[in-house]
Amino acid sequence: MLCSRGGGTRPIRMGRFARENAMSKVSMIGSITCQDGKADEMEVVLTAMVDAAREEPGCEIYSYHRSEDDTFWFFALMTDEEAMQSHGKSEAMKAAMQDFGPQMAEPPKVSVTRPVAAIGLDL
Repeated sequence: MLCSRGGGTRPIRMGRFARENAMSKVSMIGSITCQDGKADEMEVVLTAMVDAAREEPGCEIYSYHRSEDDTFWFFALMTDEEAMQSHGKSEAMKAAMQDFGPQMAEPPKVSVTRPVAAIGLDL
């Protein structure tokens, strides 16, 4: 890992414990634009998806947030890459996701990331 400071870059030395903790969790962040007039229906679908995610191994946080313009934002935190790869494959999640696509105006914008620092999350 590199840190830029004072016009140059230098390696950051991390102990084994810090490196393992910082690199093991995987997060997913993104937004969903629903079709006009479908925001309330989308909220119901997303609530069902959260309920389904409760049963997924390694899913620590799975949340959706609605903005005033009816864009939905989401954040998920998984214990590791394996949990992220298996996300959405349970029968409960597949059933919940059946109603997801028809509500969308366009494909979701998604970024899979690695958490670096946070308050309230056990990284």
